[in-house]
Amino acid sequence: MSRGRIQYGIGVFFGLVLLSWVFFLLSFLRRARFFHPSGVVYSARAYPATGLASVMGMEVARRLSGCALVRFSGGLFKQTGRNVKMDSLGLGLRFHGQPGPCSANAPGGQDLFMVSFQSFAVMARDIKATNPHDYLANTYWAITPYEVRGVGRVSLRITATGAGGVEAARDERLAEAVRSGAVSLLLEMAPWGTNDYQPLVILRPEHRVELEDELRLTPHVAGSGLQPIGFLQGLRVAPYAASHLARRLCQRTPRRDTPPNSRHTHPALGTSQRTNVNVSPVLPSHDERREGMVR
Repeated sequence: MSRGRIQYGIGVFFGLVLLSWVFFLLSFLRRARFFHPSGVVYSARAYPATGLASVMGMEVARRLSGCALVRFSGGLFKQTGRNVKMDSLGLGLRFHGQPGPCSANAPGGQDLFMVSFQSFAVMARDIKATNPHDYLANTYWAITPYEVRGVGRVSLRITATGAGGVEAARDERLAEAVRSGAVSLLLEMAPWGTNDYQPLVILRPEHRVELEDELRLTPHVAGSGLQPIGFLQGLRVAPYAASHLARRLCQRTPRRDTPPNSRHTHPALGTSQRTNVNVSPVLPSHDERREGMVR
C-alpha cells in the first residue's frame, strides 16, 4: 500500500471521529450541505480531449467518456439572484463512464470535487478573485491529489468557457449559456506539484435536471482510475456521508409551509422537467349534494 493510501486511511479515521458529528449537526440545522449548500445540476456528455499526451491519459479519458452529471454551487452561502456575496464556487462531477442513462447515485463511475481556489495556502487570494456572479468565469481545481496507475500523483483543474446574459443571475446566466450550446468544461491533469497541465476530457452540459436533493457525491468513488489519496481526501469521507444523512432526515421532516398533499416528481434525464401535484379531491358539502339530488 502506498504512503498516499495510508494517509488517506488516517484521514478517514480522523474525519469519522472528529468531524462527522459536526457536519451532521450543522447540515441538519441548515437543512442543506454544510459546504456548497445550494446549487444546480446539469446532465453532460464527456469526450476525450484532443492532444492527449500519454497512453495512460488516453485510457483515463476513455473511462471518463460518456454521460456525466455536473453540479454548480456556491461554496459557503445559500445565494440566489443577482446580489450574491463574495464566495468560492464549486463543481461536483459524477462521470458514469457509459453512454447512459445518467442516474443520481448509480454504483461505479468517478466522483470529482473542484473549487475556485487552487490550494488552502492561496485560498483567501483566490476567493477574492472568484467571480461569484458567473460560474463560467472561473477556473476550478481539485485541491487534493489523485493517483493514476502508471502516472503517479496528479492534480486536476477545470477551465470553463461560455457566457450568458450579462444582467442575469448566475443560475439564469448558466442556463442561457447551456441553451446556446456555448458551455465547455475542460478537465486537465498535471503531475502533482507542477503546472504542466495537459487536456484530458471535455464536458458539454446539455440540460438542467432536478437532482439537487438526490445527488450524493462521494470522495471514494473512483471507478475510472483517478484514485483519491492523502490525508485531506480521506478526511472528508465521513463528514460528507454525515451531511448526506442529515439532509435525508430533513427531507423526511416536512416543512410547515409545505402542503402535506403535494409532491414533486423528478423527470428522467433527457426529458422535460415537470411537476406533478397530488391534490385531494374536494367533496361537495351536504347542501350541495342535496341541491344536486333535487335537480
